[in-house]
Amino acid sequence: MSDHVDLRWRAIRDQLEGAGADLSLLAVVGSALAEDPSPGAPRAGRGLVAAEGRVLVDCRLPVPPSGYTARFGGLPYLLPLLDLSEPLLPHVVVRVDAHGAELRGVDPSGRAVAVASVGARRPDRRLAAEELADVAQEATALVDRLDAPLLVLAGPLAARRSLRVALPGRYRHLVVEVEGAPERAVLHLAGRANQDARRAVVQRFRDESARLTGRAVHGLEAVRAALEEGAVDTLLLTDPLVGSREVDGGRADEVLPLLATAGGADIALVGNAVRLHEDAGALLLP
Repeated sequence: MSDHVDLRWRAIRDQLEGAGADLSLLAVVGSALAEDPSPGAPRAGRGLVAAEGRVLVDCRLPVPPSGYTARFGGLPYLLPLLDLSEPLLPHVVVRVDAHGAELRGVDPSGRAVAVASVGARRPDRRLAAEELADVAQEATALVDRLDAPLLVLAGPLAARRSLRVALPGRYRHLVVEVEGAPERAVLHLAGRANQDARRAVVQRFRDESARLTGRAVHGLEAVRAALEEGAVDTLLLTDPLVGSREVDGGRADEVLPLLATAGGADIALVGNAVRLHEDAGALLLP
């Protein structure tokens, strides 16, 4: 565990202990944090849910949080995980220069699912034309495997352009070229895609509300009832849902996301993009 993580864990541990968590449960969480689930991966966030002496959820978050959220109670608090684990675009990154290339395929969770290298990576040996063709073939194979809408080429301009020319024409529209580290470009493009998806959900909710079809409801009780009936396509919540509100005897920001997860409904944090009575709404299944 790094010094930064250790200091943050101490603060979290004190908060959880003050809320009533027993020492054995805290020890389980501390042991999990001491183990790095993705050694060598770029710095990111991590979310854990633990109960009954074991860790139930341990997920790597694509984007590092600015702070931390800790809660102890009868139900898991899933909203921070949802907020921070918005899916990345599945993508392929190729770092290429005159001497070789490194390829990485990344799934929507930010996990590298394939890593490959081509070329000798020696300063006295340049990447041959046939090896450049191999790089292009490996890159397109990864794009197909992940159904990735993004192929990032990083490295010196001449090397990037040579690889771009070597790609089959049908893949070139997926290419984004970057001079430095590709992670920032990927996060920017993923964030833009997620914003577009949220805007589409908000527009659907507005349209259904205007049509009076009954496929858009809001308010805690109406949303809870629809979730319990398994009738919800997408649960809409303001960001954050006001935690002091209760539904079914529990915190609304715990109960509603858990019901949505159990019923297979999507969850969208829509902020102030649409006014929702009691901060909760739902798009119902047809």
